[in-house]
Amino acid sequence: MAPPPGYVAYGSAPTAASTQQVSRVAGLSTAITVVVGIAGAGALVNGFIQLSLQSKATDFINGTTTRTEFEDSVVSSSAISAVAGIAMFVGAILVMIWMFRITSNLRKHGMSTTWHPLFAIFGWMLPPGVLFVIPALMLREQWSKSAPPAQAGAPSADSKDNPLLLIWWLFFGLLPLIMLGVSANSMFTGFGDTSTEAVAQTLAETGFAVTMIGAVGSLIAAVVFIMFSRQLTARHRSLTGEN
Repeated sequence: MAPPPGYVAYGSAPTAASTQQVSRVAGLSTAITVVVGIAGAGALVNGFIQLSLQSKATDFINGTTTRTEFEDSVVSSSAISAVAGIAMFVGAILVMIWMFRITSNLRKHGMSTTWHPLFAIFGWMLPPGVLFVIPALMLREQWSKSAPPAQAGAPSADSKDNPLLLIWWLFFGLLPLIMLGVSANSMFTGFGDTSTEAVAQTLAETGFAVTMIGAVGSLIAAVVFIMFSRQLTARHRSLTGEN
């Protein structure tokens, strides 16, 4: 017996998301992988450059390197550091758009979220500042709510926290703050003085360990975030059905 006109089977009933076009995130995830990878590698290279500058700064203070040689080294290192800085800036923009789209998609699927999509942008700038607690909490919620719904006869989807997120936060949010506290004395000595002597003194007083811990920590943070972002993207695409 044929169903009446207009009949829609229960399993084929439209969902909230089917009436709204979800935003794609796969392309952004790929771009984030490339740009954040460049930023992380650039941070490590910059760490080694800073070590070289520290040595030359000490030589300049001791009079074994001329002012011109030291200033040329500073200019060269600044140009290389700018590449990592640009990659970091572009990566931040891409991550904001990616996070905004994920939370928007969750809401299109009828889910309530603690964080409005706009927090994907402003959350990075709000207190407690460089700790980036709001973005971490927002990513945690996105991971949990992007778990695909359970299928008939299958166990419920896993919504446990992803440990990669905590590792990323430790290296990207907490470690830089600790390093800032350790090196605060050398950073703020002669603050505002841009003379060659002041720059050399600041570099010479920055310890080897502080420089390398910061550089390696930035690289680890970049690698871990790439891993987490790709996992979250795959999980979210399973929920939204993005090809």
